[in-house]
Amino acid sequence: MTQEGSTESAGSSRAGSPKKVLVTGSSGGVGKAVCTDLVARGHQVFGFDRIRSEGDVQAIVGDILDRGAVAAATANMDAVIHLAATPDEADFIEDLIEPNVRGLYHVCDAARIHGVPRLVLTSSVQVVSGHPWTDLVTLEDGPKVINHYALTKLWAEDIGEMYARVYGMSIIAARLGWLPRSRPHAEELLASPVGTDVYLSHSDAGRFFRACVEAELPAGRFEALFATSRPLRKARIDLSRTREVLAYEPEDTWPAGQPFIQG
Repeated sequence: MTQEGSTESAGSSRAGSPKKVLVTGSSGGVGKAVCTDLVARGHQVFGFDRIRSEGDVQAIVGDILDRGAVAAATANMDAVIHLAATPDEADFIEDLIEPNVRGLYHVCDAARIHGVPRLVLTSSVQVVSGHPWTDLVTLEDGPKVINHYALTKLWAEDIGEMYARVYGMSIIAARLGWLPRSRPHAEELLASPVGTDVYLSHSDAGRFFRACVEAELPAGRFEALFATSRPLRKARIDLSRTREVLAYEPEDTWPAGQPFIQG
C-alpha cells in the first residue's frame, strides 16, 4: 500500500484476483446484497456497520462518524464500497449532514491515506430527479436535484471527482436506482409513475458493485455511473456508459430480485 499523499499504485486493483473489500453499511438492504455477491465471487469481505454483519463476512462493528475506527478498518484494503448513510430525504441538520457529509469525508480520506486502489461511493438516481422523466436521462444531462438528500449524494460525486483528480485515486460514484428496503418502500415504488422503470433489484445491485470492484480503471479515473435493473415499461435511465466501463448488464425486471412484493 502507498503512504499518505502518494498515488503510485492507486487504481491498479488487480481485477483478476480475489480482493480484500470493505463494505460500509454492510447490514443494510444494499449492503447485504453486495456482501453476498462478493463472497460468492471469492472476495474477502469485511462488513463495517453499527450492527454486526451476518453471513460469511468479517464483521467490524463501528460508526462512520468515528474517524479512527474508519481509518483502522480501511487499512490494507484493495477496495472500499461506501454504502453507509441516511438513505432518504430527512432533516438536513439533524439527520443528513453527519452521516452523509462528515461520514463520507472520513471514508474518502481514510482511503486516500491508506492508498486504497478502488473506492466506490454511493450516489442515487435522485441526483437527476429534477429532469423530466418523459425522455431518457443521460450522464450528459447533468445533475438536477430537488431535495437535500440528493444534494448530499451530489456532494459524494463531487468529493469523488476531486479525490480522483487531485490524489490520483480510482473512484466510481454509483447512481443507484430504487432498491426497496422494506414492503412499505416497495409500495412507494409501485405508487411512483417511474418506480418500476428505475428499479434496482438486490441481485442486480450485487452484480453492479462486484463489477465496480473488479473493473480495470487507471489511476486518477473518476466515473459517475447509473445502476438500474431492466425497465418494466420504458427506459428512463441511459446505462450505456455503465455497460462500457463495467460490462454490467442488468438481468432483473420488476418484481424479480426483491423479496417484498411478488407479482
